[in-house]
Amino acid sequence: MHEPPPVRVCYVISHFHPRASGAERQALAQGTELARRGHSVHVVTHAVSGLATDEEIGGVRVHRWVDTVGAGRFFGIRFVAGVIASLRMLRREYDLVHTHQGLWEAVATGVGRRWLHGAPTLVQPASSGYYGEAEELGRTRGAFWLRRAILRNTALAAISAEIERQWLAMGLPRSRVVRMASGVDAEHFRPGPSGAESSLGGHPRIVFTGRLHPQKNLDTLLDAWPAVVRGSGARLFVVGHGPDRERLQRRAAALGVADHVQFTGAVDDPVEILRAADAFVLPSVAEGMSNSLLEAMATGLPCLASRIGGNVDLLEEDRTGLLLPPDEPEAWSSALLALLDDPARGRRLGAAARRRIETEFALPVVVDRYVALYRKLLSGSWPA
Repeated sequence: MHEPPPVRVCYVISHFHPRASGAERQALAQGTELARRGHSVHVVTHAVSGLATDEEIGGVRVHRWVDTVGAGRFFGIRFVAGVIASLRMLRREYDLVHTHQGLWEAVATGVGRRWLHGAPTLVQPASSGYYGEAEELGRTRGAFWLRRAILRNTALAAISAEIERQWLAMGLPRSRVVRMASGVDAEHFRPGPSGAESSLGGHPRIVFTGRLHPQKNLDTLLDAWPAVVRGSGARLFVVGHGPDRERLQRRAAALGVADHVQFTGAVDDPVEILRAADAFVLPSVAEGMSNSLLEAMATGLPCLASRIGGNVDLLEEDRTGLLLPPDEPEAWSSALLALLDDPARGRRLGAAARRRIETEFALPVVVDRYVALYRKLLSGSWPA
């Protein structure tokens, strides 16, 4: 049987590895899996002082060519022009463009389609809600014209139902929207003994991983923690870095729980901490499809997450996890105490979460879906 030719794709993303927010991590994971299979992946991204202009990471060829230093209020124009110029220079190297964010990246590919000589452009917004691209677009000067440019792209990959709803409401035809997902390395993130067990103190241990940013809504979790400590003595491990760290540390001290909340800072790989934990928490007010939640589910942890964004696409209430209101600390403390009081329930939720990852969100499964979508876009049969 004749094998189809390899796919040649160019990602467009504002920043890339070693910058490590969710979209960057997902792009790197998908790109390296594509490259491992023999496909060609290029990345157009921002120039960063101290990082190579061109390098190869895991088989992915990275081009940090987009320079917006000193652009000020002309940032958008400089970014769009830089992306278009980069895509024109690379045009012989790719057949399709895939943006891993959906604002200025999607404006650039929408405006630039006339110079891409027929290459399909796939836009993938990273998030929904206040911090998502659709709402950010509404707050951006020139939103009407930017929206028109974005809607010129070939297709949109919605990684959550909420992202799909927001972009359909903006006027994107349903025929050009396809539901997709983020993926996780389920071979690496899996249940097992932890090398961090002896260094973390006693149980129960609850873990959060992610950026320390207002989007993650850690104030709700800290406000819930005095009741959790009184009822269980649990310790909270906050794994990550970000602009909110010092403020959150002061808040934990003011609430009298500083000795039960450990801010670990960023870690290269959270798998050992996840394996040593009893539960995972994600109180965000906005998400696309959280890498941190996928990793915790893959590790077999019972997961408690806010009832928003992609969280509701991943967790089914009391089957694969627990969904809670993002603004009710009492609900979080009650849910955590009930879970810690019933270890069998926690094991059931964690095992079900792991099974769902294996069948729907393991990285090879997700990349299979993207390759199929790329081939459909390249075949000229899109929309269906």
